[in-house]
Amino acid sequence: METTVRTQTSEVSMFKVSGIVSLALIAFFLVMKLLKLNTIVELRFLNLVIMLFGVRYILLHRRAENAGKLEYLKGMITGFFTAFIAAIFFAVFIFLYLNLDPSFMQYLQNTQPFGNYLTPASASLLTVIEGTASGAIITFMLMHTLNKDSDAG
Repeated sequence: METTVRTQTSEVSMFKVSGIVSLALIAFFLVMKLLKLNTIVELRFLNLVIMLFGVRYILLHRRAENAGKLEYLKGMITGFFTAFIAAIFFAVFIFLYLNLDPSFMQYLQNTQPFGNYLTPASASLLTVIEGTASGAIITFMLMHTLNKDSDAG
């Protein structure tokens, strides 16, 4: 029964961290819009830093819950799903934003590779794919560094 409680606590934390990460991504996007830097699409790579902090936090939290041990598969799943959920929340925002700001959607269509095929829905799907992939890579790297001192991993 204790394991069930621990799993429910972890899931709540995972959704909470995902929500905070997605809010940070949205805030970063809106600050870039405010500073008129949202047309520099390459700045989206700074989203990796935000994702890194969120995934690292949840993995450290999971490790602390388990007396300093973080099982590899459970850690990978936790980090991956945290990034996936955050990417979905952020993609919903991007979908709404691109529908409300057709000039930015037009800018993306004119300047990005395969831009002619971009729609708010496809751009949102790409956001989910990009966020999930970056989160998976970040999780993989963090799992190896966080478990460096642990024999059980």
